[in-house]
Amino acid sequence: MVLKLISGKFKGKTLISTDNARELRPTQSLIREAIINSCLSYFDFDFSKINVLDIFAGTGAMGFEFMSNSAKSVLFIEKDPKCIKLIRNNIENLKLNSSAKLISLAAELALKKKFKQNFQIIFLDPPYSLPPKKFEKIIENILEAKLLSENGLLVIESGSGNWRDTPNDGCLKQLQLVKKKEYGDSSIFFYASDAEK
Repeated sequence: MVLKLISGKFKGKTLISTDNARELRPTQSLIREAIINSCLSYFDFDFSKINVLDIFAGTGAMGFEFMSNSAKSVLFIEKDPKCIKLIRNNIENLKLNSSAKLISLAAELALKKKFKQNFQIIFLDPPYSLPPKKFEKIIENILEAKLLSENGLLVIESGSGNWRDTPNDGCLKQLQLVKKKEYGDSSIFFYASDAEK
């Protein structure tokens, strides 16, 4: 499967991929573009001070899209050895060693680590089959650890009709849903950590 970056300074650049990339369900180019445009608008079209946390990073396509649009840094969290290899190869290929880092652990374990910073954008694209309770616990861990900065955005990609269609339930009631977009069987949710933004 060919994965091309669709915006920013690396626009048109083909990411190192694999024949089974389709199995990994990378975020579609149309959705990546919509996420980038929405986040750029939210942050006044300036990512230069934006640190991004990409959890369940998969191929890393979304995180690299943020880097292409001049994000200050991206931290990828991924446990699949195939994906880890792809992400590392693309960090090297795009010469992003100083601004892109990778934690090779399952999300639940990675989030138990002590982080030296918080993040203005946290992107979550878990497997659509992930049990809701498990995913809710991951969001609780993010919020308890204060990983999302003030005026930050938590961006979630999920299957349409999923439990996250009721964002005022459970852990998400600490955040405000500021935008929702539908793309086929995918839904994208944008939650703000500051309701006054």
